[in-house]
Amino acid sequence: MRAISPLLVDTPNWLGDLCHTLPAIERLLAAAGHEAVTLLVPPAQQPLARLLASHVVVRPPRAGFAWARRTLARFGVAVAARHSTRAKLLLAGVRADLRLASRGRGAALLGLATFPVDRARHQRHDLDAALARLELPPADDAPTRLPIPDELRRRGEARRRELTPAPRAVALFPASHGMPAKRWPAERFAAVGRAVAARGAGVLVVVGPGEEALGQAVAAATGSRLVAGELTLDEVAALLAACAVAVGNDSGLTHLAAVAGCPTVALFGPTDPARTAPVGGATILRPPTGRPLADLPADEVAAAVLRCQVRP
Repeated sequence: MRAISPLLVDTPNWLGDLCHTLPAIERLLAAAGHEAVTLLVPPAQQPLARLLASHVVVRPPRAGFAWARRTLARFGVAVAARHSTRAKLLLAGVRADLRLASRGRGAALLGLATFPVDRARHQRHDLDAALARLELPPADDAPTRLPIPDELRRRGEARRRELTPAPRAVALFPASHGMPAKRWPAERFAAVGRAVAARGAGVLVVVGPGEEALGQAVAAATGSRLVAGELTLDEVAALLAACAVAVGNDSGLTHLAAVAGCPTVALFGPTDPARTAPVGGATILRPPTGRPLADLPADEVAAAVLRCQVRP
């Protein structure tokens, strides 16, 4: 294995993509040592990144070559886990003996060492060729877990008890950024919430910034508590780790629940779980082939949630 310390990893913008990158980050942390790794992250992900590495640098929006050259220290190796042109411009500004970026979008013209990405495989393997350049094994296919410290885990459990007096809680994630077709109808989420509440579970509706109206509608329809924006992402992960089951669209929160160790039901359509299934493991539900996600019946989802192993 070649020497890779100190190491910089420029992480993805989206929460789900960060979760997909965790298996490769685990390889890099094990090889370089936690003290030798710096994660470059968008502001909202800073609390999560601090669970992984000792050194975290917040990447401002639209940061590029000049910001990297002015701000970042020198590294032995710098790896971009993002594939955009802007990410490659930023990497070009990093002072490093080896700068690794995916092929295309001007990477070679910028003087970066490039690696191929096989988009026919699961996204967890996007950095496998970069790992091979560093003489490291590919990302593991085993379920990935986010390291949640005991104290943070206790806070998550206490928050869960504050939000619902029920002996167990089910988290609903009715939102998703971007593609509207990825979003199962809100009234179906409400129906699932009512079904699990009838079995004695507390229901928490969890949404991200800008999704409050949708979350409030589902919470009102189920008589449940809305969790929207008051927690940092590490606190959200700890809360989800304390839940019995989570169910959501192919979204960042669904991926976070899975790596937090919460039994997760993930609803897919039109995205392909072969490419983006949660790396933490999940029960995957899809509508019949060729049908929109809205055609997935609520009773099928509720049954899957109730079948999940629940914890008192």
